[in-house]
Amino acid sequence: MTRALIALAFALTASLATAKPLAYEPAIVTLQGTLLSADGMTPDGAKLKFPAIRLAKPISAPEDEPRDWPAEKNVVLLHMALDEKNMLAFKRLKGQTVRVTGKLFHSDNGNHQTDVLIFPASITPIK
Repeated sequence: MTRALIALAFALTASLATAKPLAYEPAIVTLQGTLLSADGMTPDGAKLKFPAIRLAKPISAPEDEPRDWPAEKNVVLLHMALDEKNMLAFKRLKGQTVRVTGKLFHSDNGNHQTDVLIFPASITPIK
């Protein structure tokens, strides 16, 4: 039992240590993960669902000093800021593994549900 716990702890530590560093916008990034409706909360405390991607592998984002965006490490869930076209794609592909290309940005208000968000340019299924 102890050996299994040590192996599990090592595996989790190794996966967190390999978080891929990606830059905030204007850089364009490509992520892979599963689309889902995640649980969130409005600034006034009402429960809501928000469009998200659960990443296959964790990422990190460096500090962006000019915009006062802090560094974030081991990010696995991102709120997706969707335009009309990508909202349709999200609804059609929810629950599936996808590739999302877009720009990362940091939360700056109470409506943002995760510290790091993505504004997708495209969402495509992985077959």
